[in-house]
Amino acid sequence: MIYYTKVTRNVPVGYNPGQKFLCAIVRSAPISQEQLCDRVAAASSLAYNDVLSAIAALQMEIVEACLSGQSVQLDQLGLFTPYLNVKAVETAEEADVTTIKRTKINFVPNQRFKNRLKTVGYTYKEVIPKGYVDPNVTPPVIP
Repeated sequence: MIYYTKVTRNVPVGYNPGQKFLCAIVRSAPISQEQLCDRVAAASSLAYNDVLSAIAALQMEIVEACLSGQSVQLDQLGLFTPYLNVKAVETAEEADVTTIKRTKINFVPNQRFKNRLKTVGYTYKEVIPKGYVDPNVTPPVIP
């Protein structure tokens, strides 16, 4: 279940510019590696330390493969692919390492993951902005 809320955005371009209302995901804190290990250990016959070791090794291998220019296909998730953000130049002689701005990783979910995303449910959740103080609520008196 994905929770969403309504937000306003100023859209400066297009046929009908101005203030618009959009739906946005309500994000809670990310799941930590410790929480992920707890969940996997509870859902499998592996001990927490075994899961932690396997996740650490998996992360290192994905990083190493991507740093060597290889894509990594994970059956349940999708494909991690490194790509270059480069400056276009006029001639082949000008295209060298100085035209490479940065390396990025692109993630493309596999078809199974995409199908699950199509069937996810949504629920509206009212979000209170950070720092909001309700003027109708009297704060408690601390002796």
